[in-house]
Amino acid sequence: MKGKSFNLRIPGPTPLTSAVLKAAARQMINHRDHEYEEMQKRIIGNLQYFFQTKNEIFLLTSSGMGGLEAAIVNFFSLGEKLVFFTVGEFGNRWAQIAKRYGANILQIKFPAGKSIDKDEVCRVLAENKDCAAVFITHNETSSGVLNDIKSIAPFIHTHPGKPLFLVDSISAMGAVNLPLDEWGIDVAVTASQKAWMAPPGIAMISVSPKARAREVHAKMPKYYFDLSLYREFSVKNQTPATPAVGVLFGLDKALSDMRKIGREKIFRKHLELRDYLRQGLRKLRLELFVPDKDASPTVTSIVIPQAIDYHHWLEILREKYGVVLAGGMGETKGKIIRVAHMGNVSLQDIKEVMAALKKSLQEI
Repeated sequence: MKGKSFNLRIPGPTPLTSAVLKAAARQMINHRDHEYEEMQKRIIGNLQYFFQTKNEIFLLTSSGMGGLEAAIVNFFSLGEKLVFFTVGEFGNRWAQIAKRYGANILQIKFPAGKSIDKDEVCRVLAENKDCAAVFITHNETSSGVLNDIKSIAPFIHTHPGKPLFLVDSISAMGAVNLPLDEWGIDVAVTASQKAWMAPPGIAMISVSPKARAREVHAKMPKYYFDLSLYREFSVKNQTPATPAVGVLFGLDKALSDMRKIGREKIFRKHLELRDYLRQGLRKLRLELFVPDKDASPTVTSIVIPQAIDYHHWLEILREKYGVVLAGGMGETKGKIIRVAHMGNVSLQDIKEVMAALKKSLQEI
């Protein structure tokens, strides 16, 4: 495959458009001058449109995991009870971050491939009136499960302890409807290399007034991810430390292009591609890991057929057909392969994936 382009269908980093590639390749600028400040202001405005929020948004030079860490250390103190409802590897990691910082975590795990059970959420919250926050992964990248945030939110908002509501939407935001203000989400995290069609390197985190009020009392240690520093510099449309300027060039262009298309059209495209892919996989007699009601609009998982070496399968797909897919993670490792369909993805890209799967299965 040397010299030939690949159909990159892993859940991040995702392919860039030619316009974003060109923008990201620009010469560097001074991150303390007017040109940079105008760019950051433009990026934040476009992100607020897609986040559907009036809340403040900060740009962190890190992977999405840095954003998840920032969501822990800025709002809580040692020993506070934090409730995590998890459905896979990335939800587990978020809970581990909180544990390392000394929080009293209560983690409710659901089977991989299944979404959060609302009745269980109701039961757990009723038994834990002293919880300071509830954490949910919107889209579990490791399995392709989408949790129904809208139906879960009321249980959190009516909780007598008035906990913060934090959502990891790293692999969904920008491709899936998540109106933060309407659904009362206090903190949301996403990252540039997913549905935003930009290079890796920027995490984005939104903070509600309710969450901001908690910052004053938070005692967990922090420096690089201290959002009070980001807030101070945001007045000038800057960041406290040197940002990933090249990544922001790409993100700025991607957001501008996405804004022209409109969020509703983008959300609809991802749903349509998901349904087309799932229908096609069934025609190939491949088993889907996640039921239709829980299926992610950005990642689809395929159960590895018996007697197939998935390493060999992925190698054939890549080397012979130019299609790059991902294996499972954590408890799904060796059980599934994953097809990403987020951001810069077309119907033709998905057709090529299905054609490659069909031919490779016949060979194997």
